[in-house]
Amino acid sequence: MTNELAAEMATDCLASRVRRLERVVSRIYDGALRGTGMTAPQLSLLAAVELVGPTTATFVGKLLDLEKSTVSRNLARLAALGLVETDGGLRITSRGSATIRECHPLWRRAQQQLREALGPRELELVAALEPIRPRRSSHGKRHNVRK
Repeated sequence: MTNELAAEMATDCLASRVRRLERVVSRIYDGALRGTGMTAPQLSLLAAVELVGPTTATFVGKLLDLEKSTVSRNLARLAALGLVETDGGLRITSRGSATIRECHPLWRRAQQQLREALGPRELELVAALEPIRPRRSSHGKRHNVRK
C-alpha cells in the first residue's frame, strides 16, 4: 500500500515537476551567463532594480515574490560587485546598467534555447503568467504593477 502511495506521489506530483522544470531553466540561463560572474536570479534582480528606479529591497522582493534571505544574499553580491548601491535606498549603478547591456545578448540566447526546449503548448502556459510592467505614478516615481 505504501509503495502505491509513493508511486503516485513520484509520478503525479506537480510540485516535483515544476521544481524539475526550474532546474532545467536555471541550467540554460546560468549556462548562457557563465563567464559574466552573474547568475540568472542575480540578473533578474538587477533588471528589476533598473526597472523600478530607486526603491527598497523589500519592494523588489515582493515584486519578484522572493524570500527576504534570497533578496539579501543576492543584493549583497550585486553590491559587492558595484552593480547596485544600497546606501539611502536601492538603486542601480552605471556598472550595473553596463552589466545588463553585456548580459542581454546572452539572456536572449538563453530565451531562444528555452523556447526550443519547450513545446508550443508549454510556451503558451508560461506566456499566461503575468509579466512585470513598470509605470510612472503621478509623482514621477516609477512603480511596477502586474497586468
